[in-house]
Amino acid sequence: MEWKDKIQVKKGDFAEDIVHTYLENKGFIVYKPHTEGKHGFDRLAVKDKKQLIIAEVKAKARMKKYRATGIDLRHYNEYKLIEVKHNIPIFLFFVDEWLKKIYGNWLSELEKESYDDVNYPNTIIKPGIIFFSYIKMKMITTLTDEQSEYLKSTSTRNYTY
Repeated sequence: MEWKDKIQVKKGDFAEDIVHTYLENKGFIVYKPHTEGKHGFDRLAVKDKKQLIIAEVKAKARMKKYRATGIDLRHYNEYKLIEVKHNIPIFLFFVDEWLKKIYGNWLSELEKESYDDVNYPNTIIKPGIIFFSYIKMKMITTLTDEQSEYLKSTSTRNYTY
């Protein structure tokens, strides 16, 4: 099976296109990789030739039992290296078909140690994954019913929402 034919890639591409359009509507010029396969980040966006950001898009619903979502720890470490080495801020967008929302935050904000109202840490590192509390997320926009349904149809989760 080719890379572009994988269901996870189709879901990710769809979510990236939603965020791409969102950023353009906010006045950014958005660049995307044209090379097929794995790439360093999803989008590079420039606004008024004064603001340069990396937009990393995760097409995944938050966890079912906890108010959190996460990313692969290896990817997190790669993003941190890019952010530090090139001094480009990275914004993580989570496209959540369950909540029908896009939310996220700057990587530098997500990684700050903090606790919620029941003294539960808002950033947790487990083997292979780093979790960020939903409390640390900024609401970006909502998904249409059609967008949400398409994302659900391409989900590889083994449980229902």
